[in-house]
Amino acid sequence: MTAEEIFCDLYEKYGEDFNWYMIPLTQAGGALVTELKKEIGKEHFLYDKKIWAVAKCESNDDVLYVTGNGKGADIYYIFHLTYSKHNSDGFPRCEKFADVFAVKEFIERTYIENYM
Repeated sequence: MTAEEIFCDLYEKYGEDFNWYMIPLTQAGGALVTELKKEIGKEHFLYDKKIWAVAKCESNDDVLYVTGNGKGADIYYIFHLTYSKHNSDGFPRCEKFADVFAVKEFIERTYIENYM
């Protein structure tokens, strides 16, 4: 299953109130990646990796990113962006997911807990 299929399933299940949207492929390496790299800084292990923005939550500043693991598999991260270069310890918050199914479970659970 792809990220697109996951989000289509969630849109169908929760309708127009579902608060995540997919990032167009033409913008996947753009502003949200630049913001992430600004916030995590050059010392972070993801800074020099090729990473793409996949989706963003409209209700908060969570962004889903994907990168490769070097072995042909994708690794997903959700970062809670702060839009600040100087973050206090522990920010931006980050969750790591081994596959897109774990991403779906997390997004659906947090949507139900926080927005329904």
